[in-house]
Amino acid sequence: MAMSSDSDDWDVPEEGTFRRVDTQAIVAAEAAAEADAAARAAEADEKRALEAVEIARDAERARERERRDSEPVVLVDITALDPTVHNRHDKNAVNDVDKASTWRRTVQAAYEKYSADEDLIATGTVRGSTRGAYLAALQRLRDEVPGHYWVAVFPPA
Repeated sequence: MAMSSDSDDWDVPEEGTFRRVDTQAIVAAEAAAEADAAARAAEADEKRALEAVEIARDAERARERERRDSEPVVLVDITALDPTVHNRHDKNAVNDVDKASTWRRTVQAAYEKYSADEDLIATGTVRGSTRGAYLAALQRLRDEVPGHYWVAVFPPA
């Protein structure tokens, strides 16, 4: 067994070896870190709030688009109403622009009459659609019934 030293001398460092702890600097650094963390949290909260507003706007836009897309539209075969208005060579054009425009305005002015006319519906001259689906339906009709000039007519505002 090792015996302890007879000397009671302690190894004491020389003066100046220890540093003073700057508690004020530590407190200031901790306060700065807390302030930085609070600022980051506030930024994150603000970002979440802005995202929530954007989500709400997107949802409102989607509801408005859905409402608008469900509005009624009639597709009208102008050639069936007036055989002089046709499009023999281009399914998206017409031989008499002025006459086609007059017919379109006439149907729009009497939208309720044309959209509910059972004879025109039965013959397929007038077909119902919606604002959201009319472009595809119009293209399909122009392909299926060559030489006829089909137009979409919206209800008057």
